[in-house]
Amino acid sequence: MKTPERLARPAMQRILGVLGKKSNMSIADISAEAFVGISTLACGGYIAALKKNQRIYISGWRKVKGRFSTPLFSLGCTDDVPRPRIDDSNREAPGMDRIVATLSRYGKLTYREIAEFSGLSLNTVKNSGYLDDLIAQARIHIDGWRRPAHGPMSPVYAHGPGEAAPKPQSLSGAEKCSRHRDRLRIVAQGDGLSAQLSSLSASLGNNAID
Repeated sequence: MKTPERLARPAMQRILGVLGKKSNMSIADISAEAFVGISTLACGGYIAALKKNQRIYISGWRKVKGRFSTPLFSLGCTDDVPRPRIDDSNREAPGMDRIVATLSRYGKLTYREIAEFSGLSLNTVKNSGYLDDLIAQARIHIDGWRRPAHGPMSPVYAHGPGEAAPKPQSLSGAEKCSRHRDRLRIVAQGDGLSAQLSSLSASLGNNAID
């Protein structure tokens, strides 16, 4: 089979020679090693001509700034590899890396504590989906749960892969009432202690004057 005239050009042969030695090369990679300008490759139609003649195909995609935006080429006439979709298993973001670094440094934290120690906003940590994505990628895991004085249970996150700690059951009405009575009793005891300390202080002051 006769080689089309355009494919016989020296630049085309250099491109094919480079791809014959390496696979999964971007246009910038090919340009650097085949000594062909990027604009010539992309806009001059060299890549399109090679694909049209089934000499090369898209064999993969390179992620740039969190997106699969750069096609990679290899020799062959097989079907192009479709562009991957961004999902929780392959999502990347600087904020995600900061969360992982924070947990690695400070240990087990709630999302509020992660925001405090990482410098990210509370809204970003809570609502960006970063925590769920990092769990899906096994970069962090839920190590336990913390029950605050008010509000729902909060997961406690830890660095690295691990089995998620099950969420404890919600308190029953009786348990909530019991906790409320305990808090009132603690407050009352604290007020009583404060009164005793005030009385003792006043007594000591009077004795000093006498």
